Amino acid sequence: MAYDQHLADRIARELQEQGVSAEAKRLMGGLCFVMNEKMCVGTSIDKSNDKPRLIARIGAEAVQVALKNKNCLPFQPAGKVMKDFVSIYEMEIDSDKNLSHWVKLSIAFNHNLNEKKT
Repeated sequence: MAYDQHLADRIARELQEQGVSAEAKRLMGGLCFVMNEKMCVGTSIDKSNDKPRLIARIGAEAVQVALKNKNCLPFQPAGKVMKDFVSIYEMEIDSDKNLSHWVKLSIAFNHNLNEKKT
């Protein structure tokens, strides 16, 4: 399972700055941060180009908006599109501000999932 350690460290730092407790787990071919027993955000290496990417679980509606960005693609491990997830490439997350945006979207969606459960 390949992932970019530098990006993983940046994600962990951002989650901490947001006051979120998340457990790092090796999942989906990379490293994922799990909140409330659900995948929230993570990183892996794209096998097609060997570049790091952010994997963000932001919800189907937000994915449709995100896909208008040329640096975002549907997340499709093993060729199957996962409707709530998007792959975000390094040009979009090179700044801490942009990374923070995607992590915040992921946290918000995770909280919504948790609310639906109760």
